[in-house]
Amino acid sequence: MRFRKGETIFEQGDPAFGFYCLCTGVVKLWRRMRNGRCQILALLREPGFLVGIEALGAERRDYTATALAESRLFFIAREDFGRLPGLELLNALVQLLRVMEQRLIDTLGRGARERLARLLLAQPCALTLQELAGLSGLSVKHTCRVLKRFEQREWICHDGRIVEIREPQALESSL
Repeated sequence: MRFRKGETIFEQGDPAFGFYCLCTGVVKLWRRMRNGRCQILALLREPGFLVGIEALGAERRDYTATALAESRLFFIAREDFGRLPGLELLNALVQLLRVMEQRLIDTLGRGARERLARLLLAQPCALTLQELAGLSGLSVKHTCRVLKRFEQREWICHDGRIVEIREPQALESSL
């Protein structure tokens, strides 16, 4: 398929009927955040990049793809997925990409308070201060300031090393 410069390949929220393989050109992947801002996820320009690969595990598009230059892409329809060699490997890679995409969105598209609250709620075990800072993309000092606010509200407790949640509902309602 050929796309002209500026042409939309697919939009965030569209049904995911398949995915594309970039042959030539440049494709921008971006998403509109809840606050209305646009977040650029990637600029793809190397032949072979897969665009919209989340179609392997999702019914809807997570982001918008736009051609930034005259581009050619090869489309692989959902009904042809069963004939793809290495489908299990592709599915595993898609899961990893979805986790990494969510981390990118969380790091770039959310404030420190929301990032830390989401991280605390999503973790199956207690995390150290350094682990929280590393996962959130914040400095340890900034992480301490936000956690202190959570602690003052009695949502969490920490002994300077391990952070534990006391009020998950309060943390969740702060998002």
